[in-house]
Amino acid sequence: MKKYIVIALACLSLACIQCKKKKKSCSSVRTGAVCVDNTTSTATGNGACSGHGGVKEWKTQQVCN
Repeated sequence: MKKYIVIALACLSLACIQCKKKKKSCSSVRTGAVCVDNTTSTATGNGACSGHGGVKEWKTQQVCN
């Protein structure tokens, strides 16, 4: 029984080591905007919130691969 536990722990350790080797690269992607007049927009580029006083803040989402 102890032999099986040791083997299982060794396999789990190797799996953890493999996970740590893969580095993920993450970046923020614009998903929309909140306008100065507090309306929201799904536009992500120039012209977002035009006619609403401009962009107050951008909505973003973290994307990792």
